[in-house]
Amino acid sequence: MSKSIAFAFGLLSGLSGLAYADGFSIPPPLKFNAGPLGELDVQGVASAMGFAQTNPAGTGLNGKNFGAGITNGLISISKPTGLIQFYLTAGAYNFPNLGQPFHSASTALQDFTALPSAYLTIAPLSNFSVSIGQLPTLIGYTGVLDYNRMNIEGGFPWTIQPSFSRGIQINYSYGPVSASVSWNDGYFSNRYNVISGLLTYTINPENSVSLYADGNTGHTGTINDLSTLRFSKNGYVDSSLVYDNSNIYGLYYTYSGSHFTITPELQYMYTPINRAFGTTQSSNDISAMIHADYYLTKNWSIAAGVDYEHANSTGEATAATGGYFGYGAGSSAFGVMITPTYVDNEYFIRDELSYVHLTNYSSGFGAGNRPDQFRDILETGIWF
Repeated sequence: MSKSIAFAFGLLSGLSGLAYADGFSIPPPLKFNAGPLGELDVQGVASAMGFAQTNPAGTGLNGKNFGAGITNGLISISKPTGLIQFYLTAGAYNFPNLGQPFHSASTALQDFTALPSAYLTIAPLSNFSVSIGQLPTLIGYTGVLDYNRMNIEGGFPWTIQPSFSRGIQINYSYGPVSASVSWNDGYFSNRYNVISGLLTYTINPENSVSLYADGNTGHTGTINDLSTLRFSKNGYVDSSLVYDNSNIYGLYYTYSGSHFTITPELQYMYTPINRAFGTTQSSNDISAMIHADYYLTKNWSIAAGVDYEHANSTGEATAATGGYFGYGAGSSAFGVMITPTYVDNEYFIRDELSYVHLTNYSSGFGAGNRPDQFRDILETGIWF
C-alpha cells in the first residue's frame, strides 16, 4: 500500500451509508409485511428530462441542441432492520453531469447493469454492521442518482468520483462519530484493489463535517501505446483507468436547518507515477463546490451551486489523464447551476439552468472548440 493511502486510513475509518443532499429527496418508503422476510420498504421513481444546450458535439443526446431522455425508472426494495438486511435498486437511470456530455439511460445500464445497487448487510449490533455486494460509493457528498441531489446535474467533484463499486464494507458508529471502510473494485473495474473510507463527526443535529479517501493498492489495467491512448483493461469492464489508478482525498461540511441547507466540498485527486500504467510523471486535479438549497414553502425550493476545477497534468501524465475532465492538461473550469423545484406529494418538476466556462483548455465544447456552454434541463416525474 502506498504511503498516501496508509496515511489516509490512519486518518479515516469511513462512514456508514451515503450523504444525500437535502431539499430534493425521495419521500419515506411504503412498508408492507413480506411474511418470513418481515417488514420491507418499497420506493419508486419514474422521471424524464427535456433539455436545450449550446455547442453540442458528438452522437446521441450530446450531439443535439434540443433533446429528451429518461432520467429514472427505478424501484427499490429493502429490509433495513434486523440481523440480516438487504437493499436492492433495479431499473433504468441516468447521470446528468455539469459540463460533461449527455448520455442515454442505456449507456448507464451498460456501465452498471439494471441492478445498480444490490447488497446484503449483517448487523449484529445497533452501531456495527458489515455490507457486501454492489454498494453506493462512500466518496463525496452528492448523491449518485439525480433524485438524491438538490441540483439535477452532478457538480465537478462528483464528476471524478466513483458511483457504484462491488466489495465489502464495515460500518461503525460511536456517539457523534460514524465510520466506514470498504475494500472494493473502485470504478467498477472488477479488480478488487481499492480501499475507500469516510469519517463523519456530527457536531449537532444541524452541523456535520466529513473526511473521505479512496486509493488503489496496486494498479488496474495498462496502456499499450501512450501516444495513441490504446488502453488494455485486462478483461476488466467499465473501468476508468485514469481514475482507478489515482487517489482521492476530500472534505465537506454540511449545515442543514429547517429552511436552508449548504455544503462546501474540497477534493484532491492524485495520479502517481505508474510504469505499468504507462506514466513516468505524476499529475493531480483539484475541484471544489458550494451547493445550497433554500426551502421557500413546503412545495417550493430553489437550489444553487458554484463549482471549480483545475487539472495540473504534465508530461506523459497529460496524455493519460486528458486533464481529468477532458478539457486538456492545465485547464480550468468554472460552473454555476440554479434549480427551482416544485414538489406536491407524488409529483415533482424542476428546471435547471447551468453555465460552464473553460480557461487554458485544449478541448472545449462543440465542433468549434468553444470555451462556454449553457444548458437548460427540465425534469419531471412521480415518486413514492
